[in-house]
Amino acid sequence: MSDMYRTHLDDYAKQFESFLRLRREDGILEARLHTDDGPLRWNLEVHRGLIPAMAAINDDPENECLILTGTGDAFLAEFDRPGWKRHGFHEPFTSYHGYDIFYKDQTREPFALLNLQIPVIAAINGPSIVHAELALLNDIVLASENTHFYEGHWDGLGIVPGDGVHTLFRELLGPNRGRYFLLMGQRMGAHEARDLGLVGEVLPSDQLLDRAWEIARTVFMSKNRIQRRLTRSLLIQPWRELFTRELFSGMAHESLACYDYWPMSDEPGYDIGDLVKRDPSTTTPAQ
Repeated sequence: MSDMYRTHLDDYAKQFESFLRLRREDGILEARLHTDDGPLRWNLEVHRGLIPAMAAINDDPENECLILTGTGDAFLAEFDRPGWKRHGFHEPFTSYHGYDIFYKDQTREPFALLNLQIPVIAAINGPSIVHAELALLNDIVLASENTHFYEGHWDGLGIVPGDGVHTLFRELLGPNRGRYFLLMGQRMGAHEARDLGLVGEVLPSDQLLDRAWEIARTVFMSKNRIQRRLTRSLLIQPWRELFTRELFSGMAHESLACYDYWPMSDEPGYDIGDLVKRDPSTTTPAQ
C-alpha cells in the first residue's frame, strides 16, 4: 500500500516540540509532555495541539506502542496563566470561548487518545489535576509515589465537570464514589488510586520510566503485531462507546454554564490558574 499519507517521526517531532519530546526505540515511542523542558503548563494551544499530535503518532506505521509521561515531578499540575488572557478569558465570554475552544476541542481531544491503534502505557510522574483522561484512559497505568489526583472543575473553579470526568470517574470509582470525588475536592494519593483500581502499579520516581519500557517490551512488543493492535482495539472499545454517548452532552452543559462564570477577574481566587475554592457570593467578575 502507498505510504503517501503516512507520517514520519522527524516531521511531527519538530511540529509538536513545544509541548512533546519524542523518542523511539524498536517501535516503542516515548512521548514526554513538557513546557521549556520542565513540567507541562497546560494551555489552550497544548489542548488543541494534542489532537493532531496523536493523529500523527497514529499514522506512523513505525510506532507499535506509546509511553505517555510528563517531565520532572508533575504529570499535569499547572496552568499557563498568560494563555487565558491571550484568548480573551478576561473579557466577555462568547461563542469563541464556549464553542470554538471548549466544546470543539474537548469533544475531540479524548478521542485523539482513544482512537490510537497501538497500546498506550501511561507513566504518571507526579500530580495530575486537570484532564485526567490523558493519564487514565490507557491500557496500562503506572504512577510514581508522589502522584495524586485532583478534579478541580467544581471544587477549584466552581464550574460544571462535564469534559469527560463525569464519565471517567463514575466508571472507575462507581457512581456514588465517583460523584464524591468530583464534588468534594479530594486529593487521591497514588496508593489509594491503586487500591481503588485507577492505576496498576505505584513505583519510586526513579523506576517509573524503566518499568514502562519494560512492560512495553515484554507485554506488548513480545506479541504479534495484529494481536497487539486488535487487543488494544477490543479493550479500549467500551471507553469509546461511553465517551461517544456522554461527552458531547457533558461539554454542552459545561460550556453553557461557563457563560455565567466568565469573564475572569485579575484578583486572586478567580484566576483559573489558582484552582482554589471560590465563593461566588463574594467574588464578582471584572466588568
